[in-house]
Amino acid sequence: MLVVLTYQRSGSTFFGKIFNKNPDAFYMFEPLDAFYSSLYGTAMRWNVPSDITNHKNGTLRTLPKIEVDGVSEYLSSLLTCDLASLPAELLLHPYIYYYGAGEYQAAESYVNCIGPYEKSMERCADRSPRERCGFRFGERTQQRLLECHRAIHRRPGGGGGNATRPRGDRRARWKDVDEYAACMRDLKTTVVKNCLRHLQKQCDRRTLRVAKVVRGTMLSMEALLRRHPNFRVVHLVRDPRAVVLSRKGFDWSAVGRYTLLDSNDTLAREAKLLCQSVVRDIRVRLELERTYPGRIYPVVYDDMVRDFRGVTRDLYRFLDYPDQQNTEWWKETILPLRAADSIERATKWQSQITFEQNRAIMKHCRDLFRLANAQHWVQ
Repeated sequence: MLVVLTYQRSGSTFFGKIFNKNPDAFYMFEPLDAFYSSLYGTAMRWNVPSDITNHKNGTLRTLPKIEVDGVSEYLSSLLTCDLASLPAELLLHPYIYYYGAGEYQAAESYVNCIGPYEKSMERCADRSPRERCGFRFGERTQQRLLECHRAIHRRPGGGGGNATRPRGDRRARWKDVDEYAACMRDLKTTVVKNCLRHLQKQCDRRTLRVAKVVRGTMLSMEALLRRHPNFRVVHLVRDPRAVVLSRKGFDWSAVGRYTLLDSNDTLAREAKLLCQSVVRDIRVRLELERTYPGRIYPVVYDDMVRDFRGVTRDLYRFLDYPDQQNTEWWKETILPLRAADSIERATKWQSQITFEQNRAIMKHCRDLFRLANAQHWVQ
């Protein structure tokens, strides 16, 4: 069992193909967006990683226990193939429909089976209580998010404890939340009955289970390392200057709300959010490595593209798997990708960021440069 813990626009999609194309691997692409939508009722695809780990004022966010422990439990269910316990937001996530078998190779038959339910999922998603719970993660206070969580997860017709609706809201009722939860619940029942067996079969038969996440933190990895002796973590990082330049060229779903407050200072602001989040993860990782030696493998993307064969060989060795580079699937699918993902592409930021921009970014990222142990990050 493996989690690739990384960050938006850090080369993780390319890195994930090293597993997604492996015929022995069950690979899940970005499952934690669904976790946050199912937890709080926020819109799918708008649980922006920078907002999860940072406040709108740019300070680092302390993740509540419900998120840290919830991510651990959710990933444990996914990686142990307890798929029926996972929410409809994951089983019918827009990413599955958009990327299909391209990013979910092991799930091809399942993707085909759920095709007829896409419109039903869109109708449920349109009912998300965005006015009350926020469209984008972080638009509402933590207290409001917890109220939304309790309302979404209350037992139908039940009462008492966490099963009750939140009190104190003067708006008439939580009808919007009830309708959203009921819609998702009913749709999940249908999909579990008609399609889940396709996904379950592939998960059960494949020997390597992998989840690539950009919305998790190293804080959630401890419980998984403690609970599952065969669990491993790959921590993938990339030069922050390349990351923030890529995020700027993407769309609003790739930058934090703090960054959006000043369009003239996008790179430095996003670098602040990125670097303080990665630094926290590295510091937690260093502690975990002392307790769980040999079970966390740090990878620097910029070093990997220069020694692709060596890094990927060592990566599979870390997972106790034989070297895959002489297999037919590797030669046919990974080597052509490697050719396209050249060193030139990985370092093109160097010709696009000015001296002043570089200095502003470095102001926020010196601790990351000190901790990352990257061979090819030039200040």
